[in-house]
Amino acid sequence: MLNPLDLEVIDLEVYVEGGKVINAKSSGNKLRNYEKMFLNKDARSLYNIIPRVLATCAQSHVYAYANAVSSTNLEASKYMVMLEIIESHLRHPYVYWFPYLGGVEYQFPSGQKFARISKLSREIKGLMEKIGGKWPSIDYLSNKKISIRKDEILSIISGFEKEVIGMDLDSFLNLTEISELKGDLKLLKDVPLRRAGIDNYLVIGFPFLGNFNLEYLSDFGTYVLYNGTYVEVGPLAQALTFDKMVKNLHNKYGPSPLLRELSRIRVIAYLLKMFSDLDYYSDEFKVNKGTGIGIVESIRGSLIHKVSIDEDYKVSNYSIIQPTTFNASPGGALEKAVEGIPIDPKNPWELSLAVSSLDSCFVTEVKVYEKDKMILKKRIGGFC
Repeated sequence: MLNPLDLEVIDLEVYVEGGKVINAKSSGNKLRNYEKMFLNKDARSLYNIIPRVLATCAQSHVYAYANAVSSTNLEASKYMVMLEIIESHLRHPYVYWFPYLGGVEYQFPSGQKFARISKLSREIKGLMEKIGGKWPSIDYLSNKKISIRKDEILSIISGFEKEVIGMDLDSFLNLTEISELKGDLKLLKDVPLRRAGIDNYLVIGFPFLGNFNLEYLSDFGTYVLYNGTYVEVGPLAQALTFDKMVKNLHNKYGPSPLLRELSRIRVIAYLLKMFSDLDYYSDEFKVNKGTGIGIVESIRGSLIHKVSIDEDYKVSNYSIIQPTTFNASPGGALEKAVEGIPIDPKNPWELSLAVSSLDSCFVTEVKVYEKDKMILKKRIGGFC
C-alpha cells in the first residue's frame, strides 16, 4: 500500500524576499507510472487490488477503474465516492487550519474539537463498511444486496450542522458573506482573502457538473496541461460549478487559500443533500475488452484512469492522472498558490495553509530560501 506519510513526492522550493513569497518552483508529481504494476493482472479481479495499493482516495480510484472497464451498476460506488470526499473534507480544517486559528480545544490531534470530528468520521466510515464491508470496503462490486436508506445519513448531517457550520444545511448553502459563518467555521472570519492562484480550473464529472474532452489533455510526465494551459483542480474548482457564495467571492477577490478551504465545507453540504435510498442487488463485476476511460472528481480533484484489456482479460496498458499531477505541475497551480503569501520563518502558518489548501495526494516537502540560504524545511500533507 502506498502510504502518503512515507512518500515525499512533491518538492516545493519557495523563495522569500521582504517577508513574502516572490517565487516558487515545484518538482511536479514524482510518483508517476506506479500503475504499471497492474500490467498483466487479471482485470476481473483488479478492483480488489487497487484500493490496497492506492489507499489515498481509494474509493475514487475504484470508481474510475470500474467506470473505465465495466458496465456494472456503479450507484453504490458513487455513494462511496461521496462519503469518501465528505469524510476527508470534514477533517481537513481541523487538521490544518483550526489548530492555528483556535484555542487549546482545537489542537491536533489532542483537542476536544478534533475528537468530536473524529467520532463523526468513524460514523461515516461505519456507513461505508455497511455498503462495502470491512476495509477496503469494495464488496458492493460482488454479488451482494445493497440497501441503504437516505435516513441513515441524517445523524452525519446533524453532527456536521452542530459542530462545523452551526446551522442547517439549507441556511448554510444560502449564505452570501464570510461574516455570516457560524459554528467552528467562524474561525475563518478573520483570515484574509489573499489572492493566490492561476484562476483557471478543470472539473471533469461526477459528482459535479463537469466538461471534459480527452483530446485537450496533454501529459508530459511531471506536468499536465489541459487545452494548452495549466489548470487548478480540487474543491475550489468543484464549488465554482454550483455555489453562488464561492462564485461571488471568487469574482470579487480571486482564488485564495481561504476560499479553497471554505469550498471544502460547501462541497460537504452540497454532497450531503445528494444522497438518496439505495436498494438493488449488485451483480458480479464484469469487464469489457478493449480500451476505456474512467473519470471522477475525487477529494483532491480530477482523477483519470485509462485502461486497456486484452482478449485474455489481462491489463495490457494502464495510465492514471491524479489531481496532484495537475496542481503540482511546474509552473502550475501549487506554485501560484503560494506566490505573494507572507511568511514568518518562526511560524510560517500562512505558507502551511496555502500549501495545504491544494492538499496534494501525498506529502509535499517545502524548502524556504532567503538570499540563497535555506531558512526553513517543512513537510506538509498526508493526513486527510
